[in-house]
Amino acid sequence: MATTRLRRTFRYPADNSEDDDIPTDLDEEEQEKLIAKLRAEDDERNGEYKHVFLAVPCVSAMTYIPTLIMPGLGQAKLVSLLCMTSLIATAYILALAPNTRPESPNGAKSKRSLEVKPGPVHQYISYLNCALSLLCALNANNFRDKQGVHDGFWLLCLLPVGRWPLS
Repeated sequence: MATTRLRRTFRYPADNSEDDDIPTDLDEEEQEKLIAKLRAEDDERNGEYKHVFLAVPCVSAMTYIPTLIMPGLGQAKLVSLLCMTSLIATAYILALAPNTRPESPNGAKSKRSLEVKPGPVHQYISYLNCALSLLCALNANNFRDKQGVHDGFWLLCLLPVGRWPLS
């Protein structure tokens, strides 16, 4: 038994079957082309999602602009700047999140693996962003019944904490 043959079971072709569209066997070259096509589609879809999720903290950061413009409490302006900084840091983290996809089996490197090694900003920005968010949340209680700021400002102070699932 030097050679073995795999046999396929015989099937009658169905009249309304669409079996012509489904490939039965793929050789290595066709598999690589299909994998490359699927990776390109996946990268394109991930890019679209990334843009949508980047818009969330950026638009949220704009809600603090009226507090910065109106005359009044300096503490409210400082907390607004801290909240905006936290939301912008969230957008920065989302924009530069490392690619967690494993390398392809053929050894081709992805675009992200060719980037420069992350520095201390990349290492510690998540921790700093967490501290900023907690600081903003702690200040929310101070603005609950304070005069000189609009009524919902204390809820705006909680906004950076509410975006944690994004980062």
